[in-house]
Amino acid sequence: MPEEEEPEEFNFGPKKKKGTKKAKKKDDEEKAEGDGEGDGEAGETGGMVEDTNWKKGPVYTYDFLLSRLYKIIEDKNPLLGTTKKYVMKPPQVVRVGSKKVGWVNFTEICEMMNRPTDHVIQFVLAEFGTEGSIAGDGQLILKGRYMPKHAESLLRKYIKEFVTCEMCKSANTTLTKDSHSRLHVVKCHNCNAERTATSIKSGYHAVTRADRRAAKQKA
Repeated sequence: MPEEEEPEEFNFGPKKKKGTKKAKKKDDEEKAEGDGEGDGEAGETGGMVEDTNWKKGPVYTYDFLLSRLYKIIEDKNPLLGTTKKYVMKPPQVVRVGSKKVGWVNFTEICEMMNRPTDHVIQFVLAEFGTEGSIAGDGQLILKGRYMPKHAESLLRKYIKEFVTCEMCKSANTTLTKDSHSRLHVVKCHNCNAERTATSIKSGYHAVTRADRRAAKQKA
């Protein structure tokens, strides 16, 4: 039986290594050259930032700019630069009999505030918790014993809520009623600001004998 021949070993010589290092080195050199060219271009364009012909303007302080802003506002809106003082006459309250008082200049004060008489009456009656009506001579007749200081305090509260503008503190305002929301809106004619006034709420009301009698009749 013939002997089996051993398979021949083929030797192709030492294996050649891939030229990764050389290729990588070549790529690095090309990249370095590209970066150098980019730096040169950046240096050329960057000359605009380092241009010696550029001159720095004046530096203004904050106080100067603020005063300049106020000056422009005053020039554009001359009414805002001045404060107009409104002088309100003190309320004149006199006794009418033993259980009533009369606010003599009530109608005149309503005209000075530019507010409808009905709205002011509603506020006065709700705050005092009493009853009242307008007499033929224009004075407001109130049930109860009230002094001028009570009417003056009430008048200040009404002016703050329904007359004075919250933005510019001006009294040059009008009171209108929104048809959709049924709320009163205070509009200023100086700064054109608008705000919704609070609804009139009833103040303290002492329960009298007549109130108890009326409650018993309803029951």
